[in-house]
Amino acid sequence: MYEIVIINGKDYPVRFGMNSLRLFCKDTGRSLADLDKLGEGMSLDDACYLILNGLKDGSRVSGQECSLNVDDVADLLDEDFEALNKVLEIFSNQFSAKFETEGNVKAPKGAKKKK
Repeated sequence: MYEIVIINGKDYPVRFGMNSLRLFCKDTGRSLADLDKLGEGMSLDDACYLILNGLKDGSRVSGQECSLNVDDVADLLDEDFEALNKVLEIFSNQFSAKFETEGNVKAPKGAKKKK
């Protein structure tokens, strides 16, 4: 599932799933354990790479091409700085939705319960 965000008058699909997070970690050298602390002191580079990978993954799942690079994302944000907040809000919503069931995971059928 992806959402559409309008940046500088153009529609872009955006998605923050495992693939976009994987690419973000690869681009920034972050680990999976770092993802829950992303909002704390996020650098401009981190924000641009996070947005870039959300746009790339949104394009992938929507069947569109994405030829943007991190410099292109920074240029887009220069023209529409409010887009930064829009995309980060989508990230926050999608990321928290993926992990809000943490601790409430059901055991697979046939699994033994601990006594």
